[in-house]
Amino acid sequence: MMRDDDEILKKIADGYAERYGWELRAEHEWLSRQEQAPEAAVSEIGVTRRVTRKIAAEKRKPLMRVLPLIAACIVIAVIFLPNLPGSDVAAPSPHVPPLHAPTASTLPLPSASAPSSAPEAYAVIPLSAPLPRGFTQTGFDQDREKSIYYIGDVNLDDVVVTLEPAGAPTDTSGLVEIILGGSVVYGKQTDAYCLLTFSSDDVLYTLTSRHDINTLLRLGYAFV
Repeated sequence: MMRDDDEILKKIADGYAERYGWELRAEHEWLSRQEQAPEAAVSEIGVTRRVTRKIAAEKRKPLMRVLPLIAACIVIAVIFLPNLPGSDVAAPSPHVPPLHAPTASTLPLPSASAPSSAPEAYAVIPLSAPLPRGFTQTGFDQDREKSIYYIGDVNLDDVVVTLEPAGAPTDTSGLVEIILGGSVVYGKQTDAYCLLTFSSDDVLYTLTSRHDINTLLRLGYAFV
């Protein structure tokens, strides 16, 4: 197959060389005749016209010489290139529609049988009386059934008061029984903390502070 291609290109080149040689011989003969017959006068206008046509023809020659080679290359490319290895063109991939975010209508609905687990609400237990002079509420927390009040003391012995529903009898082991306002309360003081506890109107009070149990007694007296 490559030998046949060489033959085709050789024939094209031989034809081009033969045609170009013929044009050169004809031009040489014409110039020779002009030199041998100077008596044949030519008008200035005729000479100008021939020179103009000659220049235009010379300008067209490069393009005319190249066109046969270009045409031959195109023919060879059309015939032989599809059979060359690695000339397969990948087939275009099928059109894939763009993905869209799911809308509300396409999202799965929650199962009707799934139980809703809302957090259980606990009631806040209020203080049963206003705070005595020298004490101020500074904060509050709710820990399930426990309502926790943070009380500031003017003497810098701050108190934490925890209120919760009274249930089983309070474990008073290790505590000292104290009579406060005609009621029995239980307290304890150590180097690390002070504690006072009692029940009033089905609410268990637990008071703690850092320094002096007398701070708890002054505050607890308002609630017993």
